[in-house]
Amino acid sequence: MTRRHHWLAWLCLSWLVCAQSWAAAPFNAHILSAVQGMPVGGGYASDRAAEVRFACAGVVWQNGSRQLIVSPRAAAPSFCSAACYMVLLRALSHWEAEQGRLIFPAGMWKSMRVLEKHPDGYLSWGRFNANGPGCAKWVHDLRAGINFTDPEAATPGDFLKLFFSPQIGVYERGHLVIFLDLVQRDGQTHIRYWSANKPGGYGVRTVPLASVHHLIFTRITHPERFSVTSSLPPNDAWLAAMLSRRFSFAEVCRECAVK
Repeated sequence: MTRRHHWLAWLCLSWLVCAQSWAAAPFNAHILSAVQGMPVGGGYASDRAAEVRFACAGVVWQNGSRQLIVSPRAAAPSFCSAACYMVLLRALSHWEAEQGRLIFPAGMWKSMRVLEKHPDGYLSWGRFNANGPGCAKWVHDLRAGINFTDPEAATPGDFLKLFFSPQIGVYERGHLVIFLDLVQRDGQTHIRYWSANKPGGYGVRTVPLASVHHLIFTRITHPERFSVTSSLPPNDAWLAAMLSRRFSFAEVCRECAVK
């Protein structure tokens, strides 16, 4: 993508935030605002080096100040779930500031830290980063939102897991993104979204809806429920198993209350 195309994509996103955030669920507006504040580009990588960089520089817990520091530029080149996780953390922080009072205890933020060796299903990041419906399962367990599959019901700022093959779990090929809207192009419906994308990194992309085998939208309707995230069991064995076995979409929908 050229610099001009990056600028045009960001202009479209800025317009979307201004023109459509009124229609979004209240927390979705904070998601869109956080997306707008993210850098553009930076490259894409999902190897071990990217994971270490994300843990050591992207999302860092500071014991002295009892703060979670989010640094998207330092995390680049990044990957999809890391990009979306940083957006979520920033949106939660912005939402809390808007309330004018302390909602989230320091223990919650500490539970959202990223470890250099962080197993899938372990603590907040391990849940969010897990294969399959990591984000959806975590939000469902917290009772912080809803999960559904109908793209016509989606609202800008919803999280979205795209599955590009029928496989879920060990052999899946998926992408975690922030949904922006549906657009018509060449007679086909396309999904427009934001994430860390191959090869350019942070930015906006579209894919034909027909190219997606499964979709899971996650809308956060009760952000205050993240205050109890540290009370969840440390390990989610079901999500951890996504690395070693296959799952059916029906099983995923049952486990995550997907409508």
